[in-house]
Amino acid sequence: MAKKKQKVDNTQHNKGFLNSFKKKTPTLEFYDASAMFIGQFILQYMLQLVMAILASSILTYKLGVNMSTKEGTEAVQNAFDAFTASTGGIILVTFLNESTMLLSPLCYWKIKSFNVFKGMGFKRKVNGGQIAMTLPISIGLLAGFMPIASLFVNLITKTGYNYSGANIVVDSFGKLVLYLIFVAGIPAICEETLHRGVIARGGSRISVFVGIILSSTIFAFMHGNPMQLVHQFFVGVVCCLVYYMTGSIWANILVHFFNNAITLISGYVIYLISGSTDLYIPWWGMIILCVGGLAILVGSLIAMYKICYKKRKKEDEELGIDKQEEIVYTGKKQPIKIFNKKLAYLFKTPEQTLVEYKETQELDELLKDYSEEKKEVYASLRQDDKVQLKKKNSRAIIFALVVVLVIWIINTIGGYTS
Repeated sequence: MAKKKQKVDNTQHNKGFLNSFKKKTPTLEFYDASAMFIGQFILQYMLQLVMAILASSILTYKLGVNMSTKEGTEAVQNAFDAFTASTGGIILVTFLNESTMLLSPLCYWKIKSFNVFKGMGFKRKVNGGQIAMTLPISIGLLAGFMPIASLFVNLITKTGYNYSGANIVVDSFGKLVLYLIFVAGIPAICEETLHRGVIARGGSRISVFVGIILSSTIFAFMHGNPMQLVHQFFVGVVCCLVYYMTGSIWANILVHFFNNAITLISGYVIYLISGSTDLYIPWWGMIILCVGGLAILVGSLIAMYKICYKKRKKEDEELGIDKQEEIVYTGKKQPIKIFNKKLAYLFKTPEQTLVEYKETQELDELLKDYSEEKKEVYASLRQDDKVQLKKKNSRAIIFALVVVLVIWIINTIGGYTS
């Protein structure tokens, strides 16, 4: 019994020793991001349930029907479907759903006393060149992947899938303005805050490459149907790249907004010209659009990288940050390691680099005063911390992907049975 007590005391002593080296400012990890993502889903379905109950009560009263009868239930359901398909209904549903993407991080902040918005990139400055590149990136993204997404949608439709989502028809200038605000603007801000500012940032603690894959996959499946799967995945990839390059969330918000806005504006122009929202493009036109769009996208992303790299180097010089030594990578994963290193360098602010450098120096100074035995204890406990963090992040990744996939599968099955 005494030996067991002594062991517990030693463990507590060692942990106390390690705590003296811990950072004072908490860091957003992926398990934090996963918790906020799941929280967003819960809030969204709660709001949808409340809205459905309120709408059913109001419609039952207005229609003067009895919900206990089949005819009454069908009448209320038809009226509810008509409302959600209307301009007002689309705006209301979109606003409620998107608001949960801000509410979830806010709730996490209050529960954990951890300001997750700090370091998200809202205060990171962007220059004119970075802002200018967001438009061609958006055009290249839309043109390059729209034909691929359309082909996938046609294949899914032929399997018998019936998409019953909101069919947005922009047939007036007034609708265009409303949709630009509520369908293009608000989703761009809210979705980028959660999926890039939280999920991609949390994933970058594992690696930039992992952050891109996780954020883009979750973002694509989050839309809940196969029709948006392909295009939204590539929207996520491009927005992640822009976010990591600039370190500012406003840049990828602009890319997301332009992606939505161009679709709405082109739909309105097509309606004015032809009186219809449908536009037939022959197969050879699709190929030209795809190749041309991808060329614009790749060229714009390269230009964006060069602008961001030049800006970051200038910031380093102004703060007196020494040039970092180049790390030579070998092996099969060499390209990914170099990719991670280059984008991680841009994503981190110069101020963060200075803080980390200062913390490293302070740690070295502290360790100088300790014996070799204490240094070994520190290294061992630090390694244990890394192992535990890896386990927590791995469980969070699995949990987040399982939740979003299950919901996506349920919604997809509903598209085949409706």
